[in-house]
Amino acid sequence: MKTTIKTYITTKQIKIFTALILTGILSVGSNFTLLKSATAAPRNILPQRVNEIIDINQKSNGLPLPVARAVLQDVSRTQGVLPSKLKIAEYHQQTWSDGCLGLPKPDELCTQALVPGWRVIVSNGTQTWIYHTNSNGRSLRLANPATSINNQSKNLPASVKNAVLAAASQLTKLPTSKIRIVNFKQITTDGCLGLGRPDEACIAIAQQAWEVNLLAGKQRLVYRANRDGSQVRQNQSASSSTLPKSISDAILADAEEELGVPFSRLRIVGLERREWPDRCLGISEPLILCAPSIVPGWRVTVSDGKQRLVYRVGEPDTIRLDKQASKITVNNSLKPVLIPTSELPPLLESGIVFRQISSGGFAGRTYETVLLDDGLLIRTRMGDANDSERSVRRISLQKLRQFQQLLEEKGANEFQNLSYPAPSGAADYIIYTLTSSDGTVQYNDISQNRLPQNLQVVVAAWNQLLMDMQGLSK
Repeated sequence: MKTTIKTYITTKQIKIFTALILTGILSVGSNFTLLKSATAAPRNILPQRVNEIIDINQKSNGLPLPVARAVLQDVSRTQGVLPSKLKIAEYHQQTWSDGCLGLPKPDELCTQALVPGWRVIVSNGTQTWIYHTNSNGRSLRLANPATSINNQSKNLPASVKNAVLAAASQLTKLPTSKIRIVNFKQITTDGCLGLGRPDEACIAIAQQAWEVNLLAGKQRLVYRANRDGSQVRQNQSASSSTLPKSISDAILADAEEELGVPFSRLRIVGLERREWPDRCLGISEPLILCAPSIVPGWRVTVSDGKQRLVYRVGEPDTIRLDKQASKITVNNSLKPVLIPTSELPPLLESGIVFRQISSGGFAGRTYETVLLDDGLLIRTRMGDANDSERSVRRISLQKLRQFQQLLEEKGANEFQNLSYPAPSGAADYIIYTLTSSDGTVQYNDISQNRLPQNLQVVVAAWNQLLMDMQGLSK
């Protein structure tokens, strides 16, 4: 009798437990469907869902239910598609290279750490959505806009496909085999593909063209091409891209020297697409003439948490520090050394207020620029016997007096025959030797932002006077 009762209780518990499981499965199954390779007939839907859900939980590489649920809910919420119309068409495990799941947004700082997760493709039968998630679905990002199922790359003319892949490869330095066409569509646009530049006259005639979305590593690029691919332009406003690693490494290395901060403490905290007005990226310097030309690139902000450097990047590999936009707290970590008496330049002659000698750089030439007490600025190339590179310009007496006053207020304690050396291992930098009535100071263009604050003010004022000199070449 005890055995019979025990058996009855056990059997009843099993039935109750089984019913509870089936009830839970039915509840989950009413919200979404998980697809693998085949679709069962309607009368077999329930057994198939049960088997697949159990199969997913049992396999180590199966898609966890929280991830599936999170992805489907996000598609339904953002795209306005009923969950019952959605199916997970494909999924696989993926380890992302950062906390942004390989999909950083402009100006976003991503945690540099490996993140295990999933790549999930959701479909409603006519469109697909690709998601990146972490291991539990609490963090997820949409990798592509909605893509038409019928919009296959085989319908894109080969000439257009090859042209946009080649353009993306040149931009990203990735082989075309690593670049994938996500989707494309035909559009009607003008002779500049609707992407005319400010200084460009576009033919106002309607023409058929292609707009192609590509995925190149972490970058999502959008290109437009005419019907045969002979004209290709990047739609920068629609593209969401990250900085090439070679460029970001070069920027961080330069910031390390500028700030005197270890590479490991620096982070790129801001990134935005820009078009610069000339080959100098919109940053003018004394004695340099820049040809006007639209240069696509980025504005990059680097920080150590306290200080900030802003860089301008022009494609493919031009990098310039935007000193005016940068904010640096000078910590005087750059220690000056006394200039040996034998290496000091001559004292100023009568009538000379200020003198600069610049030498080094790629050209290796030496120039002397002097400011006279009557406002004349005279620049000559030293060693030029014919004075072929001699230039003369007069500044106003008001500017002269303002500069002299600034020298007295800010430079009195800075011109003490001191030199601020370049970082160890640096090359191709320019050395500036400045001499006033108080003495001499020497620095280089690499370490200018690390000079004492008062000296930086004097240098900036002097450079402004040089910028007023027209017709000079470096």
